Amino acid sequence: MPSPPGRRRTFALWWATAAALWAGFAVLTWLVVTDATAVTSADLRIDTAIHEFAVDNRWAVNLALALEAIGSVPASIAIVAAVSVLLVVHAWRRRQALPAAAAGFLIVSAAGGALISTLVKHAVDRPRPPWNGVWSLEESPSYPSGHAQAGFTVWVALGLIALVLVDGRARRLVAGPLLVLGPMIGASRLVLGVHWPSDVVGGWLLGGAWLMCCTVLAAMLVPRISPRPAPAADRAAGRTPSPPIPRTPPSTDPGS
Repeated sequence: MPSPPGRRRTFALWWATAAALWAGFAVLTWLVVTDATAVTSADLRIDTAIHEFAVDNRWAVNLALALEAIGSVPASIAIVAAVSVLLVVHAWRRRQALPAAAAGFLIVSAAGGALISTLVKHAVDRPRPPWNGVWSLEESPSYPSGHAQAGFTVWVALGLIALVLVDGRARRLVAGPLLVLGPMIGASRLVLGVHWPSDVVGGWLLGGAWLMCCTVLAAMLVPRISPRPAPAADRAAGRTPSPPIPRTPPSTDPGS
């Protein structure tokens, strides 16, 4: 585990990253609300090109529809509930606190992200692109993309949990696809024509910012979630864990 100065530097970097993501989301939201020409023209140009690509490549539409189902509200609720129950049961059987803490981290990340996204959606109340309903129909406001946000606060969060709880070679096999799947869910919304590009970027920024805040708080509350040197790296560097300092019970001798 990193030394206290190393932990402080790590936390400072993570908080700075979260602040940068929140700032980016705030700026983009302001540009969307004010209908900035740079954003609206870029949105229309990029969305038109992607729609033409989707018309000529039905496989991309089928893939996007599958990703839409994975990132939907029912699927997100189901996966968060199932994984949380499994983690709590595992924690209870093994008498370990970390899996239960991971379940709490996942629930706060997913629920908090969804709440913030919903509030911003109704506050901004942005119309959907003209291609909404061609491949998929959405009736809620457009900005930010809830699927893009959930890709981070649910699926990337699951990938981070796998990095902490899964051991050995399976760690990369489990965490890798989850970390890639998260951003792909947001990108699929452009193929289906239900979001403007700035909606998806806004969802990524919001989801990444909230997930980063949850990660830092979890690392502060549960030290084992913090980055730590791998045991193999410790052995290669010749480092050995420090033995515990024995505690001497207080003397009960009246003459002492």
